[in-house]
Amino acid sequence: MANNRKFDLKAVIKKLWESRKTLFWWCGIAVVLGVIFALTNPKEYTVSTAIVPEQSSSAGLASIASMMGVSLGNVEGGNMDAMDPSMFPDIAESIPFLQAMMASKVHTLEDSTTVTLHDYLKTEYVPWTIKLMEALRKFKDTITGRKTPTFGDQSDEGEAPRYILLSEKEFNRLKGLARNIKCGQNMKTGIITISTTCQDPMVATMMADNAINCLQESLYDYKSAKAKAELADLNALEAERRMEYEKRQKDYAVFLNQNRSANNYAVTAEKDRLEAEMTLAYQALQQVTQQRYLAEQSLIEKKPSYALLAPPTFPLDANGSRKMVVIIWLFLGFVFGSLWILYGRKYWHWTKNFVNELRRKDA
Repeated sequence: MANNRKFDLKAVIKKLWESRKTLFWWCGIAVVLGVIFALTNPKEYTVSTAIVPEQSSSAGLASIASMMGVSLGNVEGGNMDAMDPSMFPDIAESIPFLQAMMASKVHTLEDSTTVTLHDYLKTEYVPWTIKLMEALRKFKDTITGRKTPTFGDQSDEGEAPRYILLSEKEFNRLKGLARNIKCGQNMKTGIITISTTCQDPMVATMMADNAINCLQESLYDYKSAKAKAELADLNALEAERRMEYEKRQKDYAVFLNQNRSANNYAVTAEKDRLEAEMTLAYQALQQVTQQRYLAEQSLIEKKPSYALLAPPTFPLDANGSRKMVVIIWLFLGFVFGSLWILYGRKYWHWTKNFVNELRRKDA
């Protein structure tokens, strides 16, 4: 039994050789499909870049605070931020980052006119495979009666909402852009690699450079949101304290002018009171100003910095090769043709004979 089940390579080769015409037909059809597929799909270019984030240190801010007599508590102990550059790969998949990339400026190799990436992507050639999938999706929505939600103008006055409303068309564009931007990190070395793919080599190069800036700004916005709110409150408080000090200073100056020649206990007491209030107002203003200065320094230190190991380089060659695509299709044609000759044709004849026999019985 074991010998009967043993794979006979000579028998397989002999059977394929006897049916070589059928196998040639399969390979020929596969080559034609491969040529069509290769010619109808546009060339794409990929640009890669590598950066090493620098971990920010709070030692500089802590030393400034100590000179001013302000304690930063656990900052000197090395508190870690909730977010750091190691989250670049996660940020690269977020909707806010993709929207920032859509708004970035690019230009093609043939035309130096600067446009947004969103406008450029509208001019790219869409492969027929994607068009076919889009048509099938629309046909499915029509059959199932699914309606695409639409949103009106979200530019109402007041506080901006923390949620994002996207139409299906906008979401699909962002999802398509996300497939063309890859970001990863080597956990041992900390090196972050960013690669962008586009049909125009110049746009792909500029996308890689814009991706670095957008990642840096996105991380900065995440980390500095609380600090920015505190800075805004300190600016408002400083303006209030300044107005209060200027008012006290003016009252003190007016009182001195009106009582320049007077010399009695009541005038002296009122002068001391006004001077004390002016001094307290100045001290309060000075304290708030120091806190505002520290908040500004904190914003500067929260901005992530990086060392550019491999800058984006203009690609000279497109991804892959059309010859390789044809070879892959030829290989698939050979494989499926061989399976048809060895197994498929036999089962097809068996199924056909079985159906014919059932028809004869019914007749």
